[in-house]
Amino acid sequence: MDIDELLKHGLPADYVDILRERGIRELNPVQTEAVNKGLLREVNMVVSAPTASGKTLIAEMALVKTTRLGKIGVYLTPLRALASEKYDEFHALGKLGLSIGITTGDYDQPAEYLGLNDLIIATYERFDSIFRLKPTWLNRVGLIVIDELHNISDPDRGPIIEMIVARALKYGIRVLGLSATISNPDQLANWIKGEVVASNWRPVKLVEGVFDKRKSEIVFADGRREKVDDTGEDHMLNIVLHNLRNNHQTLVFVHNRKRVEEYAEITSKHLNPHTQREVSRILEELDAAPTRMERELLGDLIIKGVAFHHAGLSHVSRRVVEEAFRRKIIKVVYATPTLAAGVNLPARRVLVSIKRYDSTKGRRANISISEYKQMAGRAGRPQYDEVGESIIIDASSVDEGFKYISSEPEPVKGNMLSDRSLRIHVLSAIASGEANNISEILELFEYTYTAKTSRCIDITSEVEELVEFLEKLGMVKTSAGKVNPTRLGKITSFSYVDPLTVSIYMKYKPINYSDLYMLHLVALTPDFTRSATYVPSKVAALYEELAEIYSSNGYLMPHSTEFYDYDDWLRGFIHALALNDWINEKSEDEIVSKYMLGPGDLYNMKDTASWITNALGKIAGIMGDVSYNKKLLELSQRIEKGVKADALELASLKYIGRVRARLLIENGIRTLEELAKTPRKRIATIPTFGPRIADEIHRQLKELGFNPVE
Repeated sequence: MDIDELLKHGLPADYVDILRERGIRELNPVQTEAVNKGLLREVNMVVSAPTASGKTLIAEMALVKTTRLGKIGVYLTPLRALASEKYDEFHALGKLGLSIGITTGDYDQPAEYLGLNDLIIATYERFDSIFRLKPTWLNRVGLIVIDELHNISDPDRGPIIEMIVARALKYGIRVLGLSATISNPDQLANWIKGEVVASNWRPVKLVEGVFDKRKSEIVFADGRREKVDDTGEDHMLNIVLHNLRNNHQTLVFVHNRKRVEEYAEITSKHLNPHTQREVSRILEELDAAPTRMERELLGDLIIKGVAFHHAGLSHVSRRVVEEAFRRKIIKVVYATPTLAAGVNLPARRVLVSIKRYDSTKGRRANISISEYKQMAGRAGRPQYDEVGESIIIDASSVDEGFKYISSEPEPVKGNMLSDRSLRIHVLSAIASGEANNISEILELFEYTYTAKTSRCIDITSEVEELVEFLEKLGMVKTSAGKVNPTRLGKITSFSYVDPLTVSIYMKYKPINYSDLYMLHLVALTPDFTRSATYVPSKVAALYEELAEIYSSNGYLMPHSTEFYDYDDWLRGFIHALALNDWINEKSEDEIVSKYMLGPGDLYNMKDTASWITNALGKIAGIMGDVSYNKKLLELSQRIEKGVKADALELASLKYIGRVRARLLIENGIRTLEELAKTPRKRIATIPTFGPRIADEIHRQLKELGFNPVE
């Protein structure tokens, strides 16, 4: 379809001009089918198509049309990093006079200011919280785009997507779901009463293959066989080195962080370094990474044209690796599958491990077909490659590998019936005022994908039991068949924490406050443990004796309760120690080394702990506990900033982090008022500051009403 035809469908001429500026003259087959099936009309739709098939443009066209109708368009992603990526992509629409906003946190804030935007980018969780808080602009939302719709199968995020769509269906808001290839798109489309666009079209042809270990050759589905020289390394490294000799940029997926790093290190020994000129800019960007390990280890690898990528890296390091790979400075990246789920980073060849260690089985087990397809789909770089190739590297046999290639992904299934999901979303229905009795709760749940695909399941008794549980916790009150939220119930739901987290707090809150006890309590809540970092057994053994000493002195939670067992308790203690070091201004390098964490793990822990602690602080206030309200809100801020209490005021300014705040204090500057009385030239001479930071500090002080000394 020629893009000029979009004018007939109500898209503005200046938007068509933007497409032309991007070099787009025609829509591809997937985009054309979507338009023909009602994308630019008031039609719900599920689009299932491979990676890089142009699904973002499909969403963009629908969002632009929505704004032309005077309504707000919303684009939802599973990850903050993806939300930022989409925000940057859609920023060009500002040429149309559109205002674009982004929101990924502050779960208890209705964010009325977002209503000033035409397009809003958000994470699933944040928009679910907005549905609970009901800002005035919510009734102007005309379209919700849900990226990565197949995440409905995820036990944690799936129920959130289901509730967002359930509310959209109930209130008549249009839904557009985007997904990589799934086996049951018709079922999802039937759920939202919409059209389905299911296509296998790709801009770059994908050829899949399996490595035959016995013959040391790659067997491709198109009949080709490619011999791989045995270099004395293991099979994976042999294939990587083979690819490098053939100038094939390669992405390798391995299900183990340690192995990812080890493979990158070994591979670097086989490569010649870039010149300083070729990598200087990338290395400058890497200087902003928070730990020496990242700056030095990754820097040395990047110079050789290799890197690793996993959730343990800081955001800075992950971004640097991605950018260097796109610019072809890096020839091979070893990554855990988190990269496949979030970032648009295609490669000429993708190597996929289909086996990972399963702790529940105590052995290596095969991954799902869906996971394999997600990773394999990264093969092939549009505008660079005529073909992309994915290679399964560790199949037990060639036949096993080809079963992955020829099989359909597992069907998307709902997860709404887990105890945690029901507990959280039953309370949200009551707290938001959407449901005032059992029947109305059940009516809302009838709109979910789980209910639509599980008609024989009656959850009445489960909902009744949950209402009784919430009443015991003091979160709801029932009377004459009516169910109403209490202030505690509302703040729990609006803060986006699990009622069980609040139950643990109320039951085990210490008589005498201590930071370590509260950090341990937070680390044992279901909101923290569901995404908690794995603790190596040797680290656990190292701190077991110390844990017993602290416990015997009353500084920790009880050993075990109905909420957790001893292993969870010990892991929570180690996480609490790491967070305690963080708020006492130990360096990132010291913390990640001491507890065998990645910088990304530390930041994820502090973000999660800060959110939970803030929620508990507000809950303490609702319960009239003024002392704990103040202590927990301060603790939340300290976790967020990573500082001692005396540095909080200074660290509230942008560009004054934990290190600069302490440097100011060491230079006799302890408050914002004292900072305002300090001449700009003196601030600039303090290590790590300089003129630019000093100017920025003065600007912020003026905005706060101070009259800073020049």
